[in-house]
Amino acid sequence: MNDLDGTYRLVKRVLPDGKVQTPPTLQGWFNIQNGLEQTTLLWSTPDGKPASLSQIDKIEVTESEIIATVVLIVLDEGSGNAPLYTFGGEAKRSPIIRQGGGVSYQHPTHPPFVVREGDKLTATQEGVFVDHWERLK
Repeated sequence: MNDLDGTYRLVKRVLPDGKVQTPPTLQGWFNIQNGLEQTTLLWSTPDGKPASLSQIDKIEVTESEIIATVVLIVLDEGSGNAPLYTFGGEAKRSPIIRQGGGVSYQHPTHPPFVVREGDKLTATQEGVFVDHWERLK
């Protein structure tokens, strides 16, 4: 059993200048279950153009590490160019830190540093954003 399993929704994104984005300006969902993690994000670029990310990873969580392998990434940067597609990849590993009921780790296949405490989760990409997620019950 993966103690990160569940479905999470993005509650808000805090930008480096302190601005806060919330739905409907920004939408995000991710689900971790049965060894797969699926993430979908939709946001507006600074010019107001829609952008999106959809990613599926194979995930294994042990007591000491998280192992992820990209299955598919579709990124539309909102530039008007065609989306970028990535298929497959090699397994990447990151150590997990467990303290009390919390778990933290650098996601192996993409930038955010993740901290989960109870049903709350933050994903931080230094200098870019801090995303606040909640697990659905």
